[in-house]
Amino acid sequence: MNGSAPDGQDHHPRETTRAMLSRTRSLRTRALPPLDQIRRSVAHILNHWPGAVHTPEDRDREKLAKEMLRRVLGWDWQHITTQRVISAAIAVFDTERRGRPDLAPVREFLMSEIASRDAGAFLDGMVGVYVDSFAPGADHTRHLAQALARRSGELGGRHRKLMDALPELFRPDAAPLALAGIMRDADDAYAQLKSIGLSSPHISGLAKTAQKAFIDRLAPDLDEAEPRRKLFNWLTPENGPVLQAGAGPAVEALLAAWRDRTPPDALRNSLSEAIIAAWNDPRLHAGGIWSGFDPGLKAMLLRWLTHQDMKFFCDMVTATQDNHMWPPRRDFWLRLYDDKMIDEAWVAFGSNAARYAQQNLLHGGKTDMNRRFGRQLDRGGGTSLLIMRIGNKIVVDGCHNYKTHIFRSDDDRAPKLYQRQYYCDDIRRATRNSKSHSSIHSWSQWVLQHV
Repeated sequence: MNGSAPDGQDHHPRETTRAMLSRTRSLRTRALPPLDQIRRSVAHILNHWPGAVHTPEDRDREKLAKEMLRRVLGWDWQHITTQRVISAAIAVFDTERRGRPDLAPVREFLMSEIASRDAGAFLDGMVGVYVDSFAPGADHTRHLAQALARRSGELGGRHRKLMDALPELFRPDAAPLALAGIMRDADDAYAQLKSIGLSSPHISGLAKTAQKAFIDRLAPDLDEAEPRRKLFNWLTPENGPVLQAGAGPAVEALLAAWRDRTPPDALRNSLSEAIIAAWNDPRLHAGGIWSGFDPGLKAMLLRWLTHQDMKFFCDMVTATQDNHMWPPRRDFWLRLYDDKMIDEAWVAFGSNAARYAQQNLLHGGKTDMNRRFGRQLDRGGGTSLLIMRIGNKIVVDGCHNYKTHIFRSDDDRAPKLYQRQYYCDDIRRATRNSKSHSSIHSWSQWVLQHV
């Protein structure tokens, strides 16, 4: 070979290099692409997949705890995943087991693993255990906080975000108050806590602890619209479940704002409807938040509901019945309520009246008519009933030409309040102690005489 170029022409090496350089594009500095989309994608993933560890069901926790105890004592780590270790940690640090002496070896093992395990799923999972099992003053909370604080610089993205928003995270005495401040300053506390890394704010033990201080800070101003809105954003979040466990003190604070005065009718009605839509009607349900509720505040809510049901009935009849005798009857019953004679009231709407009430009297669209009121089924549902307790008497009044009927409350034939269904003709046949409204004066005197 004579060293000729493939095209048969000879080129000096220096000329070849010069030619190559002349064809090379000039160097340019390349800018990094915008990171906003990446950040949004990460946030989307964290929000929709809050954690890899599935919280074990209560029925499975004892088995998980005992299995982990067996593995620790026998130092048997075959066929076990990090996820199962974290699930066992949730079990041994829950309210039922966190103080059990027999499970102490498991708790000690988990603490040693926090200190020695490489950063990753286990360490991040134990932060979740700490946050969810948080209990003020508890030994396990203090020990977990101390162990995790030493590794805080190695936490993953989700918990790094939480630490940035809540630097006091691993200071158990300070964290709840600091978190309560974040909740108080937020427009929507539930959404804000999710955004900083608490995937289930209502379940988190840390947030439950912070809730008390949050409510205490709102309580003095709950007669104002903005603090009430903030409270309901936490209790009944738009994109989350209604708070049940621990909601009682919050509802008590809401009602206590009106302990010494009565709110305007529209506000009283909207508060009543919001409360019973979220936590059931205390006249129908004794459990839930109502089992340990402040008796005085509960009695106040019952008075509100009594007034509201009477107003529902009266407003419905006023709007649908053109009878000159109705307005004085309405005024008579409302006057008895104002005089504190009517202890309880319940409405059983006929079908037409129920539709009218749903469309015109109830606002917000959250009220279930079948739970909120009884139904009157006789006469094609054309008659509606107002059932009242006045002292030891049960008084039943009805729209149109239905007479007023009075029973003793201990009479077996007396209709009971808060039933789902009523039959007005059965009530009419059950007593002879009744009076028509043909003369309002004599009728009202008769009512006062018999109650």
